Amino acid sequence: MNISFNTRQLAKAGGLLLGGIILGWLLFGGSSSQKDGTADINQHVQEAHTDEEGDIVYTCSMHPQIRQNEPGNCPICGMELIPAGNGGSDTGSGDDPYTTTMTQTAMKLAQVQTVEATRTIAVKKSRMPGKVMIDERKLSIIPAHFPGRIEKLYLDFTGAYVEKGDPIASVYSPELVTAQKELLGAYRNRESNPALYQATRKKFINWEISPKVIDQILKRGTAQENFDIHSHQNGYVTKRYVAVGDHIHFGKPIFEIADLSTIWIEFEAYENDLAGISRGDRVEFTVGAYPGETFGANVTYIDPILDDQRRTVTIRAEASNSDLRLKPNMLAKGVISSELNGGEPQLQIPASSILWTGERSLVYVQQPDSDRPSFEAREVILGARVGDHYVIKEGLREGEKVVIKGNFMIDSAAQLADKKSMMNQEPGQSNGRAPGGHNHGSGENMDTGEEQSMPTSETSAQATTVPSDFRKQLNTLTDSYLEISSALANDDLDKALSTLPNFRKTLSNIDESSIRSQEQLKFWTEHQQNINSHVSSMEKTESISSFRNQFSDISDLLAETISYFGIQETVHLQYCPMAKDKEGAYWLSANSQIENPYMGQEMPTCGSTEKVLNPNS
Repeated sequence: MNISFNTRQLAKAGGLLLGGIILGWLLFGGSSSQKDGTADINQHVQEAHTDEEGDIVYTCSMHPQIRQNEPGNCPICGMELIPAGNGGSDTGSGDDPYTTTMTQTAMKLAQVQTVEATRTIAVKKSRMPGKVMIDERKLSIIPAHFPGRIEKLYLDFTGAYVEKGDPIASVYSPELVTAQKELLGAYRNRESNPALYQATRKKFINWEISPKVIDQILKRGTAQENFDIHSHQNGYVTKRYVAVGDHIHFGKPIFEIADLSTIWIEFEAYENDLAGISRGDRVEFTVGAYPGETFGANVTYIDPILDDQRRTVTIRAEASNSDLRLKPNMLAKGVISSELNGGEPQLQIPASSILWTGERSLVYVQQPDSDRPSFEAREVILGARVGDHYVIKEGLREGEKVVIKGNFMIDSAAQLADKKSMMNQEPGQSNGRAPGGHNHGSGENMDTGEEQSMPTSETSAQATTVPSDFRKQLNTLTDSYLEISSALANDDLDKALSTLPNFRKTLSNIDESSIRSQEQLKFWTEHQQNINSHVSSMEKTESISSFRNQFSDISDLLAETISYFGIQETVHLQYCPMAKDKEGAYWLSANSQIENPYMGQEMPTCGSTEKVLNPNS
């Protein structure tokens, strides 16, 4: 085979070689005078990032195949282009495979910012839907204390106000007429038989006839035909059980009366919001009737039983309502602030510092004693989210600096250098290939056409038999899930919400009775409950962004479930690092074509297929 080179090709090759030598010297092998970053950044850019004609070359950190001669934004993902280089990572053979080193120039270009991990009191704010309710302790039923016929109603409509002791109905009672005659006879013979008189009088007291009325009967000496029934408390008529002319029996309810001077607000707290909520906590809430106005209440009761279907717990708060502005059955939105861990300080870092990839949470920690800026990729175990921060259970120490801006740039450089990163759980796992985690085209790896793998569950149920009927039900659940995904890909929140009831019903109707393995049954029960919890949150969301966040959690859980039990149809596990404000998120698809449910029509083909779940794989 004959190979020939012309003069221009040789010149170009020589220029590229020289540019590479200069670039490597500048970023990773420069003298100590450059370590402080005081040299002019424009001079560095001009010297280190030019082609053979002397023009500056710009590229995208997420798409290194993009190369332009002027600054701007990436035509694929829209990220700002930076001068071409190897991302600022130090690829020397003796480097720590968990650490990415940068020059001061690269730091400035990537706009890297760090903050210290601090230990402070974690105050979690939970938003809860609620409803104004009648205080059950101030709700009374006024019954009939004797049989008879309603002759008159002093309160003849629901909502009427009554004070304690006021008459509410007049009743004709033949039984009371007979009893009055017995009372008058016993009264006349009270000297000879005082016990009979007291017993007869006591009977009227038991019928809620006041001593004053009894004395009037004795004074008059004749029986009266009608008797009034009186209210036991102040309040409003919330129910009327009788009408004029009705015959009533002993104990039959006549009116229901409620004192509304204090009311309850019953909130539904989601399962993952319960940590830290306790009696006495203050709840701030709003109602639609008074926009912009906030009311306050104190938690008085926490239901000890979790609603198995909605995955919520009732939180009851009590508020004063002397002005009667809050009406029973009004819908409310509450926010409760609760201190986690008993008010003890906990280690926290900003949410923007965390990179999510499947089951792992990754942060970049700046190394304090390095000659040049160096960042260690470190996995952390997250606790509860508190506002814009996360509690860190393991993986960090107080005072360590984590990257809050520019971490995607650092991670991209680590991937190119085949170091530990979002895509590489351990260094060297990419086998020398460039990572394919952010593809906007066919869904395959741009460089090799190979598909990445993503760990889902640590164990698999394939070692033991999984009933085919159960797998078939999982297929049906996945089909319902795909309808939600399609609606999100089209930015249609209403359509996504309308598909939720079918998804919940399919999830609840899955029959696990055919599963014989206790381990499998436990795995399914836990995942089913967690998915159901996120569905409850999705049903009450008012924004597509919040809906997508819950959808991401469901996607992870469903992917783990399918990977664990196996399937009967092919499913593609896909990933986009731009999703959820560049946190990254997975989803399931029926085919390799990318229809991104997180980016919608803004970036519909952003993402790549990370793994193909084949039948019985």
